[in-house]
Parts: sequence; C-alpha cells; structure tokens
Amino acid sequence: MSKDITTRQKELLQFIIKQIREHNLPPSISEMAEFLKVKSKNAVAKLLDSLEEQGFVKTSGKARGIEVLRSLGESLQKGLIAVPVVGNVQAGSPHLAEEQIEEWINLPQTMVKGRRDVFLLRVRGDSMINAGIFEGDLVIVRPAKEVKNNDIVVALLHDEATVKRFIQIKNRAYLKAENPDYKNIYPKEEWMVQGKVVGVIRHLE
Repeated sequence: MSKDITTRQKELLQFIIKQIREHNLPPSISEMAEFLKVKSKNAVAKLLDSLEEQGFVKTSGKARGIEVLRSLGESLQKGLIAVPVVGNVQAGSPHLAEEQIEEWINLPQTMVKGRRDVFLLRVRGDSMINAGIFEGDLVIVRPAKEVKNNDIVVALLHDEATVKRFIQIKNRAYLKAENPDYKNIYPKEEWMVQGKVVGVIRHLE
C-alpha cells in the first residue's frame, strides 16, 4: 500500500475489501459510517474520495457503486479473491507475527479452493528449504487447530510464530525443520498450531 495512505483510509479500504470478499457486495455509505463510528456521511465520502485519488477504489456515484482497484489501477477480476498478508513468519527461529494486515494480494480462487478464511504469511529464514519453502516466499495458510502428522504448519510458541513440519509420535508432538542445519523444536511449554500451510507462492528476485 501507498505510504501516503492514512490509518483511517486503510481501515475503510480493508472494510470494503472484507465486505466484498464475504458478501460479494460493497458496503453502503451507511454501513461504512457505522463501521467508522461516524454520523456524517460526508466524512465517509471524503475518505472514499481520497482512496479514489490514490487509485485504490473507483466509485460510480450509485448505491454501493464501489470497485476496488489494485495498486496499478487494474480492476479486481472475477475469479480472483483478495487474501490478506498478515505479517512475517520466521522459518529459522520463531519470530513474532504481527496480527495486522500489511497488504492484500489477489489470488485465483482455484488456488485457495474458494476459501475466504485463508491468509498469507511471508517467510524469513531457510529452515524449510528442503520442503521447497524459501526466504521471502509467501505461504498460504488455512486456519486450523488440529492437523495431521507430517503437515507443514504455522505454530505459535510464546506468542511467536514459526513454519515447521508437524510430527506426531504416539502422544508426543514436535516441530521438524526441513534443513539439517537447524534443530527440531521440542516445545516444553504450552504451544498451539495456528494453521496448515496449503500452498506456497515463490518469491522471485
């Protein structure tokens, strides 16, 4: 997103995208005003004007006449779904994954099997290279608390997230690195699985 976008504009843009993703329909002015907790529809109109000037949306003047645009002004096409990038994940040692949306990326619905609850995490480190996950890649994550043995997961340890392979042996589970330079993680304290990695988008330099 543009560095010039304000926090308020970003909140409104994310709300519009969320409504389109979940309901296949842009929000009304009243719904946007309710979301922003403002009484003046003029305040909403000003924010929309600013987003349009920056190339994020296009308005038609009609009710719910809002079209979300990509950064280059390309209209969101049918068959695409906007998926949020919510932060970085350390694939070497655990790294805090900030629960905030950094940007939205349009992916073919076939890539995410039409699911609207998936999210993207950017990988840092090289502990999963033997599984084909490299520095800078985006992993597609499907939220899940229960996974199967050998699934690649995003696990939360001490409020920090890491990408590893989930290994279950009898009643004991641990996180396996896919690089011999890294040790496996045997959590001694409480930990949880945030989701299952269901795809990888290669980072090309």
